[in-house]
Amino acid sequence: MRFRKDTLKNGVRLLVSPMPHLDSVAVMIGVGAGSRYEEKRVPGVAHFIEHMMFKGTKKRPTALVISSEIDSIGARFNAFTDKESTIYYVKAAAKNLPKMLDLLTDIVFHSKFDPQEIEREKRVILEELRMYRDIPQRWVAHIYDRLLFGDHPLGWDILGTEQILPAIKREDFITYLGSWYRSENIVVAVAGKIEERRALRETWEIFGRLNKKDVQPPLRYKSSQKEPAITLEERKIDQTHFILGLRAYHRGHSNREKLEVLATILGGGASSRIFDAIREERGLAYYVGAGWGPFSDTGSVLIWAGVNTARSEEAIKAVLEELQKLKEKPVPANELKKVKEMLRGNLFLGIESTDGACSYLLTQEVLEGKIETPEEKLRKIDAVTAEDVRGVAQELFVTKGLNLALIGPFSDPNRFRKLLKLS
Repeated sequence: MRFRKDTLKNGVRLLVSPMPHLDSVAVMIGVGAGSRYEEKRVPGVAHFIEHMMFKGTKKRPTALVISSEIDSIGARFNAFTDKESTIYYVKAAAKNLPKMLDLLTDIVFHSKFDPQEIEREKRVILEELRMYRDIPQRWVAHIYDRLLFGDHPLGWDILGTEQILPAIKREDFITYLGSWYRSENIVVAVAGKIEERRALRETWEIFGRLNKKDVQPPLRYKSSQKEPAITLEERKIDQTHFILGLRAYHRGHSNREKLEVLATILGGGASSRIFDAIREERGLAYYVGAGWGPFSDTGSVLIWAGVNTARSEEAIKAVLEELQKLKEKPVPANELKKVKEMLRGNLFLGIESTDGACSYLLTQEVLEGKIETPEEKLRKIDAVTAEDVRGVAQELFVTKGLNLALIGPFSDPNRFRKLLKLS
């Protein structure tokens, strides 16, 4: 994967990756700020800002003007807000690169935040929040985060709350933007059928105009968990949804690749241990999986499933049994090899498109301030041994680090609390 990184005098970072065999170009603007950067009085403002970026600028005064221009060049255009980043992107035919850059920078840096549009969009976001709350498979992730991080910003819902959203004002947007949408917190990535010097020149001309402004780090998180924790949301539904998680490493930890291999063994595909134990052997669930959720200063290993309510305790026990097995016995050589090939395949499949390449480069630069090439990443994965995996499992899979979030037709969490044990 070929790319070039340039840093402007004002701190904006530019990433360019030529992919001459393709006919499209993707452009992404990443901001190193998301919902964990919010103040307690306005949770949800980062996501709200993302919505308002599509509602009009001085040059493009309405949402319809913006969407019509996007459609006129056959582009894909979207944005998303996470806990630690916000990304805006557009993808279209390569000939449209100048218009793409103009459009994307116009909405990110010149949106009007019209008060009438703000009031109208509040109703839209409230419906989005209600939609996700009505989907237990999605909502359980929120109550898991709340259990894990409490009243720290990492524990807040990215969409905000029904109580506070109606009170958010235009001034709240301006304050957040002024604090976090600063030059040293902005990364621009361009990938696809481009001439490298031209792409750099065009992005340089636009982003070099931004004033240089430093950023402060967000509120740090430090765990003080000393025993297993559980949260239960009672609902009269036909299936129980749960996330069983354990506190784990932060994004930049030296054991990162070891944990990635471990999480993939645990629940990274249809041949993973959790999938086989819960779905194939016992027929307890349709969806089931596992992964690693990292942040800049903390993280967790998560196992999720929607299971037969009458056998939900059996499902949780089965998950804990798989965790225990990984502590006790080294992973067989053939399984370790399979998982490494899976990670290799996922990486290369992910970066073979223009938006995939853009995302690979931009996400690393925004969240970590550096870029690891696919080859460097794979060398670290290849170096992971069975004993490495077992060592990480022994370190992380401990009783005091267990956290269980459930949604289901139950009123007493203690029936599940007694299950939360690892030897």
